[in-house]
Amino acid sequence: MVLALCTCPVSGQRVGLVLSGGGAKGIAHIGVIQALEENGIPIDYVTGTSIGAIIGGLYAMGYTPAEMMSLIKSSDFINWMNGTVEERYIDFFRKPAPTPEIISTDISLKDTAINAGKMLPTSLMDPIQMNFAFLQLTAQYTALCNNDFDKLFVPYRSIAADVYQRKSYVFREGDLGDAIRASMTFPFVFKAIKVDGHLLYDGGIYNNFPIDIMIKDFDPDVCLGSVVVDVNQKPDDYDMVAQLQTMIMHPSNYDVPQGKGFQMQFDMEGVSLLDFYKADSLYRIGYEGTIARIDSIKSLISRRTDPFDLRLKRNIFKSQIPVLRFRKITVNGVNEAEREYIFKVLRQNGDSYFMLEDFKIAYFKLLADNKVNEIIPHAIYDPKDESFQLVLDVEMNHRVHLAVGANVSSSISNQLYLGVGFHFLSQVSQQYSIDAYMGRILNAIRLKSVFFSSDDLPKYASIELSSLNFNMFQGEKLFYKDDRPAFIKQHEVFLKLRFGLPLLKKGKVDFGLSGAYLGDKYMQTKLESFSEESFDKSAYALLNGSVHFEQNSLNTKQYPTGGGRRYLTLQLVTGIESYLYPDTVGRLSKSDTKLSYAQLSGGFEQYLKKKNKFILGFKGEAVYNNKRSLDNYTSSIIQAPAFSPTIHSKTTFNEAYRSNQYLALGILPIWNIRPSLFLRTELYGYFPLTMYQRGVNQEAVATRSWSNIQYIAEASLVYSLNFTTLSVFVNNYSYPDGNWNFGVNIGYLLFGSRFIE
Repeated sequence: MVLALCTCPVSGQRVGLVLSGGGAKGIAHIGVIQALEENGIPIDYVTGTSIGAIIGGLYAMGYTPAEMMSLIKSSDFINWMNGTVEERYIDFFRKPAPTPEIISTDISLKDTAINAGKMLPTSLMDPIQMNFAFLQLTAQYTALCNNDFDKLFVPYRSIAADVYQRKSYVFREGDLGDAIRASMTFPFVFKAIKVDGHLLYDGGIYNNFPIDIMIKDFDPDVCLGSVVVDVNQKPDDYDMVAQLQTMIMHPSNYDVPQGKGFQMQFDMEGVSLLDFYKADSLYRIGYEGTIARIDSIKSLISRRTDPFDLRLKRNIFKSQIPVLRFRKITVNGVNEAEREYIFKVLRQNGDSYFMLEDFKIAYFKLLADNKVNEIIPHAIYDPKDESFQLVLDVEMNHRVHLAVGANVSSSISNQLYLGVGFHFLSQVSQQYSIDAYMGRILNAIRLKSVFFSSDDLPKYASIELSSLNFNMFQGEKLFYKDDRPAFIKQHEVFLKLRFGLPLLKKGKVDFGLSGAYLGDKYMQTKLESFSEESFDKSAYALLNGSVHFEQNSLNTKQYPTGGGRRYLTLQLVTGIESYLYPDTVGRLSKSDTKLSYAQLSGGFEQYLKKKNKFILGFKGEAVYNNKRSLDNYTSSIIQAPAFSPTIHSKTTFNEAYRSNQYLALGILPIWNIRPSLFLRTELYGYFPLTMYQRGVNQEAVATRSWSNIQYIAEASLVYSLNFTTLSVFVNNYSYPDGNWNFGVNIGYLLFGSRFIE
């Protein structure tokens, strides 16, 4: 009985199911399989291309339609497709500081000339998650069938496109993960993979409906075809992926040969390749479309499969999969120093078994270090040891990294960013970078080196030299007028040394020592016309010793919707203050005065998903220092810590939100309109303990009171892409009256660290 259930039919009609490519549209294939199983229609073989290879591969591994839908609708699947690392696996300790980078490329030091083709991005989606996902999904089934796809729950074929040979490549054996991964690797969306010397892309390029492979390899009595592409549909003017698909895909034959079976074609108008969030409606299209044709299918196929027998066969097959545990590790594509570093991070020496979760933690740690460009893991089963050998094909980054970023705004905050970096790996991981910021608000150059050690206690040391020039405007003057200082220039040159250690979960602590020269130019009163001589100038020569603790698992570097951040910083600052001011007889100066103070600051940011469409965020910040009043009111306000929780607030100077001691709290209700599109609302209360008032002689008069309470309210529509963000916002500040602003931002507005954190 058991043996009969676990073998292919030797009598009666044999049925093959052929699944076309088509991106997210292929979720309809699951509905097709569900309808066939409910009506007892057997599926003895399956072939597929692209999404058809995914669905077909899952079915061949014994997944039920319900299990396939659960997987595709899961957060794991969404993360695999867009390359997002789950919060618990983000290695904040090794993660580099965020920059405004939008696009980047790598230039090989071995190339004698710059090749423009190599400078283009290799993929829209980061493969970091997908490479691991296919190990997780398929390793046990590859072992169970012993690399022979005829020995799966249902015999299976996957189709890829061979770049070198310019023809289809058929997977009949080998690593099941490679077979599925290669078939769905659409150019520029996902990076091509190499298998046995073949560079492979999406099989739909040459054969999007592998009916020929079904007939050639299995020759079933009846072929059932599920087609989810409209060959006559013209791509949308703004859908670049669909346009690319139309251009590069060779014409495929979507017909089942006459007398050989039955084809089902489904109307997918308005569905793009990446619309996986429409899973339920796409499933229904496939299911209902098949049910509508079920009588015709039954007239072709007289043989039936009993649901109980099918379930029993599936359970027997899946019960035989080996436990996914590892022992031996092989690392390819690296030199000895790099291999030693990787093994230190993996923390495995082959003496004991370890599980997939252990490797997953180390996998994301390695990829947090930008020296490791890509890791493609495979698992080879050893039946004697009943464990898997973990084989890592590692691509190291031996190139110079070039990055370009920008913030294009309807306001004054247009910025351009250029970055150059190089990573070197030996006994320690070494990172060298130069970053330049250019814009109306910030012009800066930063040189930074970071050194990571992966000993039993990981640690890092860094050195940073920065020169920054900030131009701070009072406001954008869209809806209000004021007579406060309209123009402030800040100049900072500092050298920072830091030493860091991991602390607690997803946290780190670093100890810093830095020295700086700070120069502030400003006007005490507004003038109708002014020159460089019109500005007062305050200068500071300072030393700063600091201890900084931070935990950070936010899911994006701007407009986060998940994860959290907590930080606490103690800074001890000492030095001198100098003051120069214009006079009728020229520029005069006052005697230098000593300036020493301690500052304790901390804050938190947390996002909680309440429902499928609703996220609730919280944010808080507190600062306390014992800094004395500086020479005058304006210099005291400029050097006071600022509360600037929104992108817009970081670009304008508002004295009402600056104080040496304050508490601020905010609530952020966020609605997920559709994947990557959010309505983000923010409401903050600002409570200063100490505030400055302007004295009759421009001196700073400090008062201790909680009475100067202010608020900031903002609503923004944010569209988040893998490489940038687009937002439209409107906000209101309680000070000054009528302070309403609206605008558009495209890109990232990140300024990096300053001398006083």
